[in-house]
Amino acid sequence: MHRLLLDTNILLDAVCPNRPQQRETHRLLARCNGDGDMGIACGLSLKDVYYIMCKRFDEPTAREAVKWLTELLVIGPISAEECLDAIASNEPDFEDGLIRSCAELNNVDFIISRDKDAFAGSTIRCVTPQEYLERVVQRDEQRLGHAW
Repeated sequence: MHRLLLDTNILLDAVCPNRPQQRETHRLLARCNGDGDMGIACGLSLKDVYYIMCKRFDEPTAREAVKWLTELLVIGPISAEECLDAIASNEPDFEDGLIRSCAELNNVDFIISRDKDAFAGSTIRCVTPQEYLERVVQRDEQRLGHAW
């Protein structure tokens, strides 16, 4: 079992139609729903998902998307500690610093994002959903002797 922190862009891929890597993101989320991995999202990211879904669709759709994500994922806290870490980090922006800090303080194995450059300085490896499924999951399955 791996602990995966899903960046905001991945959460949006999961809930918005026609987003990049939506199929791979849904496969990854299926692994977080009974197939052994733990998906984690920052509460801050859920706020962003809600905002974007309201703008793109409507408020009830946004609420339903956030509800679905909170039922599927563990919500990582953002406290003063994460804020101070983000301010002191070398991330390109404060939000990326918060995501990185949340991942590091929650002992995450991978940050899942399409914006890998944003987390280049993190001690935690950042991969796309496709890379995670192709490299990590396949390697684990080969090691354990069973397929997806």
